[in-house]
Amino acid sequence: MASSSSTAEAAVKAAVRKRVLEDMLGSISDTTGGGWKVLVVDDTTTKVLSSALKMSDILDAQVSVVEDLHKAREPLPMAGVYFVTPTPDSVEQILDDFSGSSPLYPSVHIFFSSRVSSEAVARIKSCAPLMRVLRTLKEGNLEFLTVDSRTTVTGHPLAAVKLMGDAAEVAAREADAELSSIATRLATLCATLNEMPAIRYKVGRVPDAADPPGAAARQTLTARLAKKLSDRVDAMSASGNLPTRDTCDLIILDRSYDPLAPVIHEWTYEALVYDLLDMEGHMFKYSVEATNGKAEKREVALDELDALWCELRHMFIADVYTTLAQRFKEFQAKNKAAKLGGGGLKEKGELSTGNIRALITALPQFREVLTRMSTHIQISSDLKAVTNERLLTDVGELEQDVVLGEKSSKDMIAFLSDHSADLDTTDKMRLLMCYCLTHPGKLDATRRVQWQKLARLSGGDMAAIANLAFLGVNVEQKAEKETKGSFFGKAKDKDKGAALRRKKAGADDEYALFRFEPLLRDILVDAVNSRLTQDEFPYVRPPVGEADLSSGTSATSARTTTARTGLNWAKRNAGDGAAGGGRRLIVFIIGGAVRSEMRIVHDASRALGRDIILGTTSVETPHTFVDTLYRLSSQG
Repeated sequence: MASSSSTAEAAVKAAVRKRVLEDMLGSISDTTGGGWKVLVVDDTTTKVLSSALKMSDILDAQVSVVEDLHKAREPLPMAGVYFVTPTPDSVEQILDDFSGSSPLYPSVHIFFSSRVSSEAVARIKSCAPLMRVLRTLKEGNLEFLTVDSRTTVTGHPLAAVKLMGDAAEVAAREADAELSSIATRLATLCATLNEMPAIRYKVGRVPDAADPPGAAARQTLTARLAKKLSDRVDAMSASGNLPTRDTCDLIILDRSYDPLAPVIHEWTYEALVYDLLDMEGHMFKYSVEATNGKAEKREVALDELDALWCELRHMFIADVYTTLAQRFKEFQAKNKAAKLGGGGLKEKGELSTGNIRALITALPQFREVLTRMSTHIQISSDLKAVTNERLLTDVGELEQDVVLGEKSSKDMIAFLSDHSADLDTTDKMRLLMCYCLTHPGKLDATRRVQWQKLARLSGGDMAAIANLAFLGVNVEQKAEKETKGSFFGKAKDKDKGAALRRKKAGADDEYALFRFEPLLRDILVDAVNSRLTQDEFPYVRPPVGEADLSSGTSATSARTTTARTGLNWAKRNAGDGAAGGGRRLIVFIIGGAVRSEMRIVHDASRALGRDIILGTTSVETPHTFVDTLYRLSSQG
C-alpha cells in the first residue's frame, strides 16, 4: 500500500494525526457549547497524543481544554470527548463522572484507545445518566507511541524482564497479560495505518539443558505474540476496521535475535547522544554562560522539527564535527551581515558556543538558525568531552576488533590491565559482553573470577553479564582440559561466535569505530528480496499466492558474509514475492530496540525503496539494557 515517496517518511505520524484530528475529533458533529469540546485523557493516551501532536494541533480542532480523567474536574457546558484506555479503572471513572445529580458534560463522545470488552460496554449501558447524554461509543484503535517518523513503541519497558527472564516461568500469568497487551497495542498500529499484516516470526531457539529458567517460554515467545496479534487483526478485519486481505508484511523478533547491538558502542550522533548524555525523552538540558557571567539553564527538543538534527542524527560522529563547521561557513558565505558580525570569530571553522552567542547578539535576525547551530555545537562538544574522559575511542576500537575477530582475550587483558581503574563500570561490562557474545563459552566459573578481578567488577556485575544466557547466548560451558597456570586456559576454538560477527570491513570502510552493523540490516535486505526461509521465519498464515520460500537464503547464513559498506542494498526485482512487492514492511522487536536499529530502518527505507516501520516494546539505551540484564534473574 505504501509508496517510497518522500511523504512516506512521516507516514506513521501522519496516520496518527489523521486518526486523532479527523477520525475522532473531526468526526464529531455536536453543536453543544458552540461546537467547542473538552478532551479527557488518561496517562497512556496523554503519551500517545504528545508523541505525535502538539497541543496547538489539538486546540485547533475546537478543543477548549484538555483534562486528566483521574483528576477532579468541574462541569463544563460543552461536549465531553473521552479518549482513554478501556481498563476497568478508566471505565469506572467515566461512570463516576455521571453518578451525581447532574452530568459533567451535556453530551459525551467516548473513544477507547483499543479493543473494549463486552463487560465494559455492558457497564456503560447500565448507567442511565450516561446513556442519556452519550452520542458516540467507538474504539479509536490508537494505543502506541511514535518516537520518530519510522519508530513506534507499545510502551512496555519491562517486556524483556517479564517475557525473557525467569519471570516468564515463575510469573506466567503476568507474562501472558503483558504479551496480550503488546498484541493489542501492536494491532492498533495496524489499524491506524489501515494495514492488514501477513505475519511471520523468527522461530525461537530450541532449549538446552543448561539454559536458565524460562527457556520453554522464550522458545515460543515470538510465535505466541504472532498468534495473539493474528487473532486481533482478524477480528478487526471481520468488523470492517481492516482490509480483508493482507496488505503489508510484519516480522516479529525478540531481543535475543541480536544481543550485541544494544551493547557495542554505536558511533553515530543520535546513538551517542542517548548513550553518553543525560536525556529526558527528546529533551537535552544544558547550561550556558549568560551575559552577566552566571550559568543559565536551558533545554531544547531534539526531534524531527529540527532540520539540523535530522541531517546529523545518523552521521558518524567525526562527520558531525565536520558538517557543523561546514554549515557555519555556508551561513557566513550566504549572509553578508554574518560576515561582518563575525569578524572576531576564530578562523578555519573553529567553533564554540561562545562565538555563536556573540554572533546572535550582533545579528538577532538570525537568532533561530544560530541558536540551533549553537545547540548542536554544545552537544558535540559535550560528546567529545565524555568520549575523552572515558577513553571511549580506545574502548570502541577494541570492541570492534574483538567482535570482528581481529583481537583476542590477550589484547583485552593487556588493555584492562593498563586502564581498568580509569574506565566506567558499564563500559567495562559492555566490553566483556562484546567478548562473550562473539566467543561463546568463555565465561566459565574460573574465568569469571579472573575477569572480575582484572576488570574490577562486582559479583553483581558479572552476574548481569552471565544473564546474557537468558538471550540465548552460550556464556558459560564446562571448560575442556586447560593448562594449569594459564590465565584463561589454552583452548583455541575459533569462530564459535561467527554467527554473531560481521566480516572484516572492506578497504572502503574508513572508520575503525564504525564497522559493526546490527543484524536487522541483513534481515530487512533478505525480507525485501524474499530470502527469509519458512523454516526460520514461518508465517502464521501464508499470504495468498505466496510461493514456497524454503529454498531461499536465510538471514542467518547471509549475515556472516556482509560488512558495513560492502552490503549490497539489492533493489527489488519485478518477480519478487510478497515480501518484495513494494508493500509496507513492519518489523517488531520484543524486549526493546536501540538507536542503531532505528538508523538501520531509515537507511534501509531509502536504499531499498520500501516504507519500513520499526515497532518495539521500548527504545533502550545501553544503560537501560544493562539494567535489564541485572533483572532477568530473580536470584540477582
